Amino acid sequence: MEKDLDIKLYNEYLDGEKGAFELLYNKYKDKIQYFVYNIVKDYQKAEDITQDVFVYIMQNKIKDGYSFKYYIYLVAKSRAYNQINMEKRRTEINEKYIVNESIKIEQDVAEIITKNEKRQAIITAINMLDDRYKNAMYLVKIEELTYQETSQILGESIQNVKNLIHRGKKELRKILIRKGFDEMNKVSKVIIIMLCISVLLAGGVYATMKIIEGFTGKAQITPTYTSKLSTIDSNKVWVGTFNLVWNDFMNDVIKGKVEFEDGESELANELNKQSFTADQLSENSYFKIQGQANGEDLKNKIQNGIKQKFNENSQLIDRIDWNDSNGYVLYAMLKKEFNFLEPFSTAMGSMNFNNSETRIKCFGVDSSNNPIASKNVEILFYNSEDDFAIKLKTKEGEEVILYKTTGENKSFEGNYEEIKKKQRSYSGKTTFEKEDMLRVPFIKVNDEINYDELCGREIKNSKYYIKQALQTIDFELNNVGGSVKSEAVIDATMKDLGDKSRKMIFDSNFILYLKEENKDQPYLALKVDNTDVLVSVNVDECKD
Repeated sequence: MEKDLDIKLYNEYLDGEKGAFELLYNKYKDKIQYFVYNIVKDYQKAEDITQDVFVYIMQNKIKDGYSFKYYIYLVAKSRAYNQINMEKRRTEINEKYIVNESIKIEQDVAEIITKNEKRQAIITAINMLDDRYKNAMYLVKIEELTYQETSQILGESIQNVKNLIHRGKKELRKILIRKGFDEMNKVSKVIIIMLCISVLLAGGVYATMKIIEGFTGKAQITPTYTSKLSTIDSNKVWVGTFNLVWNDFMNDVIKGKVEFEDGESELANELNKQSFTADQLSENSYFKIQGQANGEDLKNKIQNGIKQKFNENSQLIDRIDWNDSNGYVLYAMLKKEFNFLEPFSTAMGSMNFNNSETRIKCFGVDSSNNPIASKNVEILFYNSEDDFAIKLKTKEGEEVILYKTTGENKSFEGNYEEIKKKQRSYSGKTTFEKEDMLRVPFIKVNDEINYDELCGREIKNSKYYIKQALQTIDFELNNVGGSVKSEAVIDATMKDLGDKSRKMIFDSNFILYLKEENKDQPYLALKVDNTDVLVSVNVDECKD
């Protein structure tokens, strides 16, 4: 078998046979580079990370029970996510990189994909599939990993992996038929999956992280207030909803810090600091709940709770397996709406942002544009056109603070502390004057993320692992005011202990104590480290 040969070669390498590892390198290099590329979307980075993966494999022995293929994909995924920001904006694969790799299939399907316009339509159809469908199909059908291995990499249950593949095939069939591929009515389910594989091999996108399209509203969601910002970050956003569910997961479920058996997680370490808690919010602005997922009782409580409190529905709860008898779910929603004391003017029309040619809608105030709105504005400090901060006041008591800065090499927390420091040392005017001018762009963020780094990993001293760690954010700022709505879910389940029975076999050094019940002190102790005090089996007993 392939996996036996891989392990044989790997063991030969460990025994000093360098050529054995070269064979493994040649076998997996291109596959791993393709896999990594579809995460980082950069060929040079993919090449560098691939080299790093093999160096890691050379220096760190494969864990017992892991196949070489499963382990190298696990390392590749981890290395790719460590190399880039986990929520980095993703781009579509440029068609010039599509590799024409043919698979012989039935004539009616072959005729479809030979025409460029039809081929493009099929690629478009593949890209219309949910990323989770594509991910599962790639690993199982192309890389031939087992359902168990795929479930661990994707952070899904085995049954969910099977369901994703089945639904992906059905959905692809529907899309193609809707696009006018009448020929597809004649194609069997087997051919559908072969067609899917052929297009995926020809450059389809694989990614366990959410692909963020390049359109208005998308931003990199970070789960912590303390994560550093840098120039490579693009439109980064944080809201404290995920902190609420993580804090409860730590305090009520794990009973301590969340640490993983397979190594450190910078993300978990930051979240474990609990730098944001529910104390920073008024009770009327959030709803949170937790409980067992075995049945729809908790689901109904979530639906009723957010409907009653915010008149809202959830985007996330239908993604949870409510029939998981071992499941445990933690949920939170934050909802706020606010209005400025006076609406700002939009008469100034639009402006450029960061030298972009795109014109951006904006609002503001000056002497000729609704000067009464100046009552909304408080100057926190003003040192120059590139170094100032203001506060916009609202009827509800929310404070919108805007700081002109790149924020580089500091966290959101660090930048906020910097605002307060500069404000304390500022001695200029804090009121908005007649000669002053304010322009603020309209903002709209609408996005979601699954924190894959936290999923599918065994947690130390715990019977749980995280299946999904989801967060959404919907934020808007305009001339009248703004709104925030965010959900967060930790969908956890108990480990499957069916094949992990605890073996208690005293076949090496041990100590024995004898004591009376209800007495503190033993009255006999025995250390055993050889067979001199053990009863051997005679020949006749061995025969029996």
